[in-house]
Amino acid sequence: MRILYIDDDPALARLATRVLARSDFEVIHAPSITTGLELFEAEEFEAVVLDHYFENQTGLHFLEAIAETHRRTPVLYVTGSSDADVAIKALKGGAADYVVKTATDDFFPLLISALEQALENARLRSEKEEADRQLVVAKERAELLLAEMNHRIANSLSLVSAMIRMQMQIARSDETKTALDETQNRITAIAGVHRSLYTSSDVGEVQLDVYLRPLLAELHGTSSFSRGIAVQSDLCRISTTADRAVALGVILTELVTNAMKYAYPEAEGEVRVVLRRTEDGGNVLSVEDDGVGFDRASGPKGTGLGTRLINAMTTTLGAEITYGRDGKSTGTYVAVRWH
Repeated sequence: MRILYIDDDPALARLATRVLARSDFEVIHAPSITTGLELFEAEEFEAVVLDHYFENQTGLHFLEAIAETHRRTPVLYVTGSSDADVAIKALKGGAADYVVKTATDDFFPLLISALEQALENARLRSEKEEADRQLVVAKERAELLLAEMNHRIANSLSLVSAMIRMQMQIARSDETKTALDETQNRITAIAGVHRSLYTSSDVGEVQLDVYLRPLLAELHGTSSFSRGIAVQSDLCRISTTADRAVALGVILTELVTNAMKYAYPEAEGEVRVVLRRTEDGGNVLSVEDDGVGFDRASGPKGTGLGTRLINAMTTTLGAEITYGRDGKSTGTYVAVRWH
């Protein structure tokens, strides 16, 4: 291993060359800071042994100069001073370790041991950096694949939705058209989650306001029940998982579709959707109208599939669903609460 040995004592440098060679170190001697910097910039070294005292400067100048190169070559600082401040300044300046230069036989064994330790630390640091880089690459690749998968799923669901729309156009009975329309809305709710995932910077989370707002717009724009109905929304920023977003999207689709179908049978009206946080750290998604109201005791007005879906999705969320609220005697109010 090639070692750059920067020291203005030629006799000690020759001795260091012989002693370090026994431990398989090839020593390249630089008699000054200037020469050391020139060699360091021109050649590759596994480590640098740097003396502190020179005629007009100290080894700290070398550390300061190489800091701008951003090379990670370990530097062993050698000083004959017992002043701890010198060692502290060297370590702060970027030295990997320091060895006190003495006239005893312990100096070179300590120097070799410190060199081996510094080289091992550099190797471990390099391996860790490479492992971290590989981890980042793998993570980016996985996120890219997941985004592509969500993109393909969203496109496939959009294709299914288009097929259903075509089927609606040739359906003969109103009952069939209604069933197909509701099915199309449910597919739209699920496709919207995957669309939000592949357009998001975090493929593991869905921003509910970003997901639900276009879902409401698409429901209102494509549903055959939306004529004369205005849908207003007030959605705060809440993040959740894809599974929870799907459940909430299906619940919202059913509630808004029911409101558009049944709340205002003979007139125009408004449906209000609110997503907010509660004081206890929970969340509430509510759908409200001022229409004819809903009597739960009389059972569902349609097939009851929508009600079963709402109950199933509420169970998936571990949520609580409530109907009506204090002080409101007209219209329908439904709220889903979860933590």
